[in-house]
Amino acid sequence: SSGINAEWPLRPGELYKWFFKLYELLLSKYTLYFSKTLFQDSSRKVMRSSTTNIVDHRTKLNDFSKKSKAATISLILNAANLERPFMGHGCKLFSEQAHSRALSPDVLSQDSDISLVRSWEIASKHSFIDKFEVIFHYGNGKDETLDEETKTEIVHLYSDVYHKNGKPYIYDTKRNRSYYLLLFDENVFLSVSYNTKKSERDSEIIKFLEDFKNSMSLSKV
Repeated sequence: SSGINAEWPLRPGELYKWFFKLYELLLSKYTLYFSKTLFQDSSRKVMRSSTTNIVDHRTKLNDFSKKSKAATISLILNAANLERPFMGHGCKLFSEQAHSRALSPDVLSQDSDISLVRSWEIASKHSFIDKFEVIFHYGNGKDETLDEETKTEIVHLYSDVYHKNGKPYIYDTKRNRSYYLLLFDENVFLSVSYNTKKSERDSEIIKFLEDFKNSMSLSKV
């Protein structure tokens, strides 16, 4: 006998359960962040099969948009603060030699390494608005692309109003449109808009924003 008293089967310890819960929440969070890429090649059924407890934030955002009759609901990355220009999802690697050669006008455009550097140069010269990347958008009852006019308005409200005074609710009197903005990650914020004047403390909207922030910031693991 080993002298160790243990029940069989062994029950997972509290630390193991905590780590597994953290894993599920991280998987849920980054599935939403990379949903554009993931849903191009995978069905929702395949996505959900990886773990039974994954939170489908994409569906939750869509459902809330329909239920509350939101005009738009968007997840936006503020890439203006990043050290290097944002060039879309995926790994973008190239050599320092390629960067030096890319500055020469007689380099071959067929060189993928050189083309990538030039894409970098172009991305670094984007306008302020273009440095805000839409991660997820739902509007008019369907998945769609956020139009440039609305995106420009949201970015300006975020930069000029929300980011300066921290007010999550903004009412645009000229457009008769209400905005709720929520910064829940270092450079990622949520925007929900309505084509009408809403209460600043609308209980349904505020509760959803609080729950979403808690889930995405992993504050209650």
